[in-house]
Amino acid sequence: MIILSLDLSTHSSGWCAANENEIIAYGCITSSSTINIKRIIIMRDAIKDIIIKYNINQIVIEEVRTDYKNIQTYKVLTWLQGAIVAAAYEINPKIKITYMQPSSWRSKIGIRTGRGIKREELKKADIEYVKKKYNITANDDVCDSICLYDAFLLTNNQISWE
Repeated sequence: MIILSLDLSTHSSGWCAANENEIIAYGCITSSSTINIKRIIIMRDAIKDIIIKYNINQIVIEEVRTDYKNIQTYKVLTWLQGAIVAAAYEINPKIKITYMQPSSWRSKIGIRTGRGIKREELKKADIEYVKKKYNITANDDVCDSICLYDAFLLTNNQISWE
C-alpha cells in the first residue's frame, strides 16, 4: 500500500508518499496567487500528479480545524479538502481516505498538545520529531505530513468510498 499524507493549505501544502516501511518522497507545494480558487487548483493539480506518479491507494489528510476565528479561512480549507478528495476519486474510486485531527495525530506520535501550548511550539516539536526519527530537515508543512504518516501507521484507520 502506498500512502500519501497531506498537510493541506492553499499557500503551502506538505506531502509525504510512503509505503508501510519507508518514506519514498516528500515535498511542499506552494502558491502565491492572491485568488483562492487559483491556489486551490494549483494544489489540486500538483496532488493529482503525485497520486498518479506514486500510484497512491491511501490518502491521509489533516482534518480542517473548526475553531478558526476567520470563517473565510475555514471555508477555503474545506473547499481545498473537497477538491483533493474529488480529484482522488476521479483518478481511482478505490483510493481510501482517512482524516485525522491535528491533536489526535500529534498525541499518537507522542507530541504533547493542549491548553497553553502555542502553534509555534507544536511546529517546532514536529520538525524535531522528523529530524530525530528520519534525519530529514524540512519545513513545518513537510514535517507535519511525515508526522501524519507515522500517526496513520499507528492507527491504520481507513475510510473507503465503497
